[in-house]
Amino acid sequence: MTDVSQAEIGRRMYHVHREKMVEKAVKMIRDALGPERRLLTETDISVLGHVLQCTWNTIDQKQWDAIPFGRMNLDSVRRILSLGEGVGPGHNPSPEAVAEIRKILLAAK
Repeated sequence: MTDVSQAEIGRRMYHVHREKMVEKAVKMIRDALGPERRLLTETDISVLGHVLQCTWNTIDQKQWDAIPFGRMNLDSVRRILSLGEGVGPGHNPSPEAVAEIRKILLAAK
């Protein structure tokens, strides 16, 4: 087994935690959409997860926990997806897009 620094372990734990929080949020969103979730493609779901991970980095944990993902509607999801155009592995949304996604999430009620 190779030597792994405490900093590397911390980074890995951070990424795992972020992924779990975003997976939970995406599941809640899909459940909230009900039958409308069929209007989203697998690519849409992948992009949604990616942009939420990028946005998670900018939101305080208590604020993230208070976002009502389970009450999101298709319109909000589509607005978020429109800000994630061209996003994928190695291609993150712009800081401006992340800021807009953050506003949408924090304004959700």
